[in-house]
Amino acid sequence: MKTCIYFAENQKNLHESSILLPGFGFTKAGQWRSIPIPVDVIGILIDDRFLPCREGITTAIRALRDWNGMIILDFEHPRTDLLAMLAKGLRGKSLVLPPTYVDCFHEAVLIGPWRGECGFSRWLSRLKAQYGRVFLDAAPLRMQCFPGGCRRPWNRPLPDRGYPCPALGCLHRRLPDGSILFWDSRQTLSARLTDAAVPQIQFSVDWDTLPDIPTE
Repeated sequence: MKTCIYFAENQKNLHESSILLPGFGFTKAGQWRSIPIPVDVIGILIDDRFLPCREGITTAIRALRDWNGMIILDFEHPRTDLLAMLAKGLRGKSLVLPPTYVDCFHEAVLIGPWRGECGFSRWLSRLKAQYGRVFLDAAPLRMQCFPGGCRRPWNRPLPDRGYPCPALGCLHRRLPDGSILFWDSRQTLSARLTDAAVPQIQFSVDWDTLPDIPTE
């Protein structure tokens, strides 16, 4: 598996071959979403937004039987027997799966995203030691931290300017409520991903909307 950044792009904006294509998975009824797979994409992402039925798993394995690209199981729900059946049914494929399915055949383990819980290099080294070959969810950092250790994702507009945070390799600023906001600019994320030296996935919409913020 190459050490590079793979951009995830939606079906409507498909415009180049060096991408991963999301949108694969199951319907509310548990059936496989029969989306055609373009022949020129590097790989696909399968999500668990809706959980499968047994028939859906059988159909998925059959649909992917002749697909030779990368398959990333981008699962967020707790492990289920049926999704484990899917992972096991894809044995021999270029398969990237989450840590909860690490007992299944795989080429790499999907880790992240990093949330600033400790230094990035230390966090990455620990997971590489635990799982061997890893594939990084390289989502940008946007985390609000409160006195006492409480943390939560930040989904509101970002400040216009920020200060460098050498410990985390990002920007930071104290907010009026006393909390500290840590976030990435395009420059800080690029530097961190260059140092990571592992395969990474970045959603193009996240990258395109990253701020270009000068530091103070």
